[in-house]
Amino acid sequence: MVTGKIHDYFPEVVKTENRESFAGTVAAWAMREPSVSGLVLIGSQVRAADDAIWRADAQSDWDFQVISARPRMFADSAWTAGLVGRKLRTYAPRMTRVGRVPKVNMIFEGTEADLVILPLGLMRLTKLLVALGLHRREGRVRRGLQDLAIVARPGWRFLKGAGKWEPLYQRVVAEVADVQLDDEAARRLADSFVCDYVWTLRKLDRGELLAAQRMLHQSLAETNFRLLHELKLRRGERSFPEARRIERVAGAELAGVTVDSPLAAPALRSAAEKCAATCRELMGALVGVGWHWPAL
Repeated sequence: MVTGKIHDYFPEVVKTENRESFAGTVAAWAMREPSVSGLVLIGSQVRAADDAIWRADAQSDWDFQVISARPRMFADSAWTAGLVGRKLRTYAPRMTRVGRVPKVNMIFEGTEADLVILPLGLMRLTKLLVALGLHRREGRVRRGLQDLAIVARPGWRFLKGAGKWEPLYQRVVAEVADVQLDDEAARRLADSFVCDYVWTLRKLDRGELLAAQRMLHQSLAETNFRLLHELKLRRGERSFPEARRIERVAGAELAGVTVDSPLAAPALRSAAEKCAATCRELMGALVGVGWHWPAL
């Protein structure tokens, strides 16, 4: 029976009382590995324990950034042999969505971990550009540092290389604002939403229910999540990208962005119409009369 819980597929992946020792295992490996210039623990595991929304819970994984002179070593799992006492189950190299730097998702017996690899040469260049103050100007350098700022801002802890890299992180977090949409970017998102909405209805008319369902979640719902995130940021409210923890931070808005789409044409059409109504409402709150739903 499929329940959607990770333990149903990986029964050996259970949360244990010694989870804190996992950070120590990774830190011990980094201390022995000369190509690692810095190791940073980020994410919920390092956030304030008294904050119910931010803090780690039983489902939280471990998030690290590693500054490495040998980024290619993470292309396969051979290096994990150095994580003494940790049995690897799955190793998946990827790329981050923002910044396009290598990332690895890993499942070990007892816990899960994500590792973002920051090439040493790139970080040295970043350090120089920040020292020159280019991160304060609107442009490529600032945009490139926004991803680092947004993931580190809630909290970080150096496990190796604090003396070399801590001042850089402090400056980036203090002086680089999070990514936000301006009104023009919001309008572009909404215009794309309209095109994808019409595409979805066309597929429903043709009987391509799976294609319509995919677009409903991939574009229509995703656009509304992004617009709601922006709206909450503008209001000075707490919000997470990619609909993370939205059930905890959204109030009445949650009903509008919720999507229920069984594989049936009437239900999919109803869900698309609901997404369209939510998009109009969010855009009204964001830009007012600066954008209108077109006559279709």
